[in-house]
Amino acid sequence: MIESIFPAIGLLLATGPGVLLLATLAASIVLIWDWRWALAAAVIALLALSSIQATLHHPGFLVTSSQWIGIITTALLLGLAGRLHPAAVTMHTNSNWLTRLVAVLFVLGAWWVLDPGVSLPLFTQVETDLILWIGLCGLLLVSLTATPLHTGIGLLLLLAPLQATAAILLPGSGLAVIASIAQILVGLACAYLTLVQPTPRRVVRQALPLPSAPAPTSTRPRLPAFRRQALPTSRIAAESGRESQAPVEKIV
Repeated sequence: MIESIFPAIGLLLATGPGVLLLATLAASIVLIWDWRWALAAAVIALLALSSIQATLHHPGFLVTSSQWIGIITTALLLGLAGRLHPAAVTMHTNSNWLTRLVAVLFVLGAWWVLDPGVSLPLFTQVETDLILWIGLCGLLLVSLTATPLHTGIGLLLLLAPLQATAAILLPGSGLAVIASIAQILVGLACAYLTLVQPTPRRVVRQALPLPSAPAPTSTRPRLPAFRRQALPTSRIAAESGRESQAPVEKIV
């Protein structure tokens, strides 16, 4: 019952529209520059690729389950690092959307014009193209980013060709399990580098005091103040003497 889960999922995606959907999902990781979307899309693409291989090649339940465990564990490590230290994602300057779009279009154009036609034994051409395209998207993501979190997601995609080919071409060597362990170690290293990023300090901007408005000046003309001049003492004495010598009229 449990062994039939992986082939059942792969049976839904091992079609033309399913492969085209996975290729578009891998390209959107580079175009949509959000670590949550990139991590979720990378996990879906890798798990779908493992399920397609379980449907077409039947590598074994242990091999497929080890691939799923490696992918999910790496995604959990990177997701926890991005959740605990979200400032590390926006600390470094990454490429803009125009540069990423030009890079994706350049790879698509080169693939269409050159048509490398790389074929792997025991793999169909469509399956080979999907594996190589996922690896190229991981390489673009690593080359266009400066943050450890996006680098970890890109390396997770970049290890997909090794993990896919090791499970089919070398089924009894245990290389597929080693590739899953390598994915976990890469995710652990990138998660550690994300957590040790310094937290940016907040710059407190001190506002300069506004210049105070000058006091309003009155435009009314200022009248001169008149003061009463005090009479000198000698004049006061002379006037009082005159008043005393003047005859007093007798009122009958």
